[in-house]
Amino acid sequence: MKAALRWLGTLLLAFSIGTSVTLIVLLAMLWWKGVLADQRVLDMLAALQGIKAAPPIKTTAVVNAEAEQPSLEQIMNTRLRASLDLDLRESAIDKSLGDLRTLETALKTESTRLDGWKKSFDKRLSDLQSAATDTALLEVQRTLEAIAPKQAKEQILLMLKEPATTADDPMQDIVTIFKAMPLDKRRKILAEFKDADEIKKLAEILQEIRLGEPDAGLLRDARSQLQQPPGTQR
Repeated sequence: MKAALRWLGTLLLAFSIGTSVTLIVLLAMLWWKGVLADQRVLDMLAALQGIKAAPPIKTTAVVNAEAEQPSLEQIMNTRLRASLDLDLRESAIDKSLGDLRTLETALKTESTRLDGWKKSFDKRLSDLQSAATDTALLEVQRTLEAIAPKQAKEQILLMLKEPATTADDPMQDIVTIFKAMPLDKRRKILAEFKDADEIKKLAEILQEIRLGEPDAGLLRDARSQLQQPPGTQR
């Protein structure tokens, strides 16, 4: 009987030692795998005691990780704001381009209108200048016709001594006067060109008249006057 009890006690001791070793190994494995972390042990103890477990304390790394990773809603809101901002910018650019095109069209219209006014003004000014020049030349022509042929020749030579400019060419004025002068008046004035210098100057006048499609009668009369011997010209 004692032997049986001793054997039973030995068996229970061995079972207890085996159970203890098994529990120790099991707890070590759970701790090594992170199952028995501080927070989880506290949660289990709180559950055994019937106490509501406190929420886990977030470490700085976890807080930073959560702060660095925005939620899907935040991402969608950010993309929406960016899209709206891009749409507003495109609308502003389109409006600016439209305003520029409208301004360009208005400037072209105004430029065309001003060009038309300028051309009209220039034409009117040119007509007025031409009319004034024609009137002045007509007065000079009448004066040369009224005075003696010798005096008319002297005035013509004095006019030809004046330098030609862009706005005034004495030779062209004399040619115009001769073209408009009656044939008998021209004959008398041309007959006064007698010495060599005067004949040379008369040749220049006739050359200008020829280049400007002169009156054929004026050329024939001037040629006949030059061919007549001195003293026979009237």
